[in-house]
Amino acid sequence: MKRAAPDAELLRQLADIPEVGLSGFAVREGLAGTGVTVLKGRDYFGSWRATQHGELVWTFADLSEEGRTVATVDDALRYTLLLILASVAKSHNSSPRFTRTG
Repeated sequence: MKRAAPDAELLRQLADIPEVGLSGFAVREGLAGTGVTVLKGRDYFGSWRATQHGELVWTFADLSEEGRTVATVDDALRYTLLLILASVAKSHNSSPRFTRTG
């Protein structure tokens, strides 16, 4: 049985996690038919691509930030979920707070 490419496996695993969508993110196949594109709402957040050595490389939408290379799908999954969590926390912390007076 042929193993799935690491990017295809990552896409499948991310798509199976309901909290990804519930947090306002979406994942889909890259535009070239490979890789994994991560969207925050309708905006490009970043993407994964597989190397010929089976590693996965993350590229942020903001190319001024350094990407990341991981060896396994599990590492890519964990890193993606941490990025989503950090983004949700940042959005939550920067949203206006309502206070009651009197």
